Amino acid sequence: MNSKEAHQLLIRASAIDSRRISDPVVIAWQEVLADVAYEDAVRALIEHRRTAPAVYLEPGHIVQILRRERAREVEIRGPHPAPPPGKRWAADIIDDVDAIDAYSEPRKALS
Repeated sequence: MNSKEAHQLLIRASAIDSRRISDPVVIAWQEVLADVAYEDAVRALIEHRRTAPAVYLEPGHIVQILRRERAREVEIRGPHPAPPPGKRWAADIIDDVDAIDAYSEPRKALS
């Protein structure tokens, strides 16, 4: 991402949280997101707004969301068979607390 794209991304973010945008802020965001494509960052920004509405967006949130997406893609496309019917990939339950608890309960009983 270049500085123009970082500025555009910050404008999108400020439409919701009214943040102030300055040259040093643009530079800082551009440095953190230098290896992120603008379109990917916009998608992550939207995901963040949908899933963490009260959390002030920082560039690290975008990186974190994109890493989680990539991990899920690698797990799904990896050199392994599909999960058995009725089962899900572990990456799909990362943000699903109820699924994590349901997965953990049988293991607790065995301990």
